[in-house]
Amino acid sequence: MTPLYHHLDPLWSRVPAPARAVLEKETIAGLTALRMERVWFGRELLSVYCYAVGDTLVDTGLPCVKRRLVDFAKGAGIRRALVTHHHEDHAGNAGALAREGLEVLTSDTGTQILSKDLPIRFYQHVLWGKAEAAPATALPERIALGPWEAHVIPAAGHAVDQVAFFVPSQGMLFTGDAFVAEKIKVFRKDEDFAETVATLERFLTLDFDVLLCAHRPKEKDGQAAIRAKRDWMREIEGRVNDLRAKGAGVPEIVARLPIRTTNAFYKLTFGDVSTANMVRSILGERFVRPELLGIPKGSQESPSLPCGL
Repeated sequence: MTPLYHHLDPLWSRVPAPARAVLEKETIAGLTALRMERVWFGRELLSVYCYAVGDTLVDTGLPCVKRRLVDFAKGAGIRRALVTHHHEDHAGNAGALAREGLEVLTSDTGTQILSKDLPIRFYQHVLWGKAEAAPATALPERIALGPWEAHVIPAAGHAVDQVAFFVPSQGMLFTGDAFVAEKIKVFRKDEDFAETVATLERFLTLDFDVLLCAHRPKEKDGQAAIRAKRDWMREIEGRVNDLRAKGAGVPEIVARLPIRTTNAFYKLTFGDVSTANMVRSILGERFVRPELLGIPKGSQESPSLPCGL
């Protein structure tokens, strides 16, 4: 059965959002960071960053700031964009940049996903807006990132196509949404707990201090932040498995975890983002979004590190 949001997406895409879009420049770890968000009735919702490194953008930001992002890229001499994963707050302007002649690169799987006109849910329209399809090229194992060389690191878990960019010479790691927070409280329905932890363990084999997360960047102690998240997730995993061994169902497990989510945003997602999703993933349940069925994982999503690391 086709999900309801597949039918409603064309309607939501045509309705203008009564929200103000913000794009502001900041300096983080010596880089130009573009902070973007939507403001609904005076309330700011979920900031996201993309980063300009020489002639390269890492991620492309929200589609609701498309014109301003494209203007920035032209003025800054940006020639290409490296996209960590297909979610619209990261790949939101990839199509617009490609139309301006910029090269867009992402993981093998990401190239297939970005080429599609993906239907999205109502809350995604509210937070970010609809991203258009984009032509993209598959990333090599190593790539120039401005004046530096970056290693492309498999980072699946939050999204099946996610990769990170590690710059050994600068001790920098661009993580997309593989970090977000030390104590993560919720999962999207299609997030994979085991792959998320494997990604964190992979990061901990790298020598970095600067954590350039798309939502909560850290100019120092980045590896400690990744370790704290790994430890938190292991703690939650242990509690969930212990409660399940005692016969608890998902609702009871959620109620007994040291997690409280009171933000109305989570209700807006109608269960697509919740603590219960994290519990189900720990217990081995797997969910693939209908619009992504049939897309195989590519080489960047394999568990091995790129050659030379």
